[in-house]
Amino acid sequence: MTLNLQRLQTFIRVVDLGGVTAAARALGIAQSSVSAAVSHLETDVAARLIERDARRFQVTDAGRTLVDHGRALLASADEVLDGVARARDAPVGGMLRAGATTTATEHALPRALAGFLTSYPDVDVDVVVARTEHIVAQVIDGALPFALIAGVSDDPRLVCEPIAMEQQAVIIAPDHLLAGQRVDPATLHGTRLLLRERGSGTREHQLRLAEQWQIPAAQHSTLTGTSAILAAVSHGLGITCLSRSVVEIHLRAGAVAEIELPTPVPARPISLIRRPNRTPHLIEELFLAHLKKGSSV
Repeated sequence: MTLNLQRLQTFIRVVDLGGVTAAARALGIAQSSVSAAVSHLETDVAARLIERDARRFQVTDAGRTLVDHGRALLASADEVLDGVARARDAPVGGMLRAGATTTATEHALPRALAGFLTSYPDVDVDVVVARTEHIVAQVIDGALPFALIAGVSDDPRLVCEPIAMEQQAVIIAPDHLLAGQRVDPATLHGTRLLLRERGSGTREHQLRLAEQWQIPAAQHSTLTGTSAILAAVSHGLGITCLSRSVVEIHLRAGAVAEIELPTPVPARPISLIRRPNRTPHLIEELFLAHLKKGSSV
């Protein structure tokens, strides 16, 4: 029996992300290619790995067993390649895998990657972007070697290191009577607070601010993704708080306006999370060193 590691890696990504469509999007390939990889892997191991039902996605017992052992197999293969990379006299190359939340990918991660890839142009990058709860879970179970998240994690299974601070801005429609002013929460009576989707660390941050502000008769509405919230604010649906790096271009363009509340919104950390007992591979080690160097400047 021959076990193709690339097919195995694709299958594990399908399981981690909950379906072929999500895996194809994350891998940047066609759904048919992902489906074919899973089908070929089933032939390789002579077992059905996924129950094919249009109404739901379900991994078989054989599939779960393969995922459990497959992670260890891929980790061993990575260690072999890492050993070769450290021993050879050649430019550093290979794949850097990481996870990140939406907020972290809007400023902190691209800035860090740009500097890193300037020094190591032969490195490829594979970043999984998802809500905080999903990213944290994937780092814990070993699907991702590390990740950047907005905020902090107090999970005892992880090491959490703040590497940057993101300034925050409270924004409102540009034609609102209070745009650009310092306001008392009472003057925002009945205002709609626009929140990120459930499972997002930004949503938890926004809810904590709402408790602090105590806006009378405030309403809460949930929108998925930062872009949707920015559009809603610009059309007068309500107010929100987001990282200044995300909203700055919209402020300059006049698409949204800023308001100031009596208690300033504190800067929010961007944190690196990883498992404490995992030894990073060469590329990861170099990138983590680059991250920490950048945070100390």
